[in-house]
Formats: sequence, C-alpha cells, structure tokens
Amino acid sequence: MDHWDAVLPNKVLHVQYEDLVRDPETNIRRLLGDCALPFEQACLAFHRTRRSVRTASAEQVRQPIYTSGVGYWRHFDRELQPLREALGDCLERFEHLRD
Repeated sequence: MDHWDAVLPNKVLHVQYEDLVRDPETNIRRLLGDCALPFEQACLAFHRTRRSVRTASAEQVRQPIYTSGVGYWRHFDRELQPLREALGDCLERFEHLRD
C-alpha cells in the first residue's frame, strides 16, 4: 500500500476488513462516497439479490457479511512468523487489527 499511496497520493481508499465487517453500513457509505456513487439500502442486503452470480464466490455472495473470520489468522500464527519477519516494521501500522 505504501507504493500505491506514493504513486497515487490521496487516490487510494484504505478499507480494513475488520472495520467493514464490524460496521458495514458506515464503511459501504464511505466506499460509495469515495466513488461518487449514491448509497442504496440494497447495498446492505446484497446477499438477497435474485441475479445470477457466475463467479467462484457465488456461494459467498448469497451470505450476509459475517464477523467469524476476524482473528481467524491466529490459528496460523506460528506459520505466519516467517512472513511477519520478512515484512519487517511495516506491520506495526496494523497492530491494532490483531484483536
């Protein structure tokens, strides 16, 4: 993200997964506002659409946003240690997400 922020200053909207699933409406409104699009209630009920979905995530699209994935990374904490070391100090900016 540092690269994109440097190449496109003030053009990239940062959305944290944990924030999105904990407060979908606020974050969806923020995202749409950044795209200059109007908010519609259907954005919160996307899983109720009757449109056909032809993507690999078709099953997920039919489910409401859920928070059970927050913190799931802890199951793999030991395996993630080499990645954490390779990323160095950039993770410090995201430490608040370890909740």
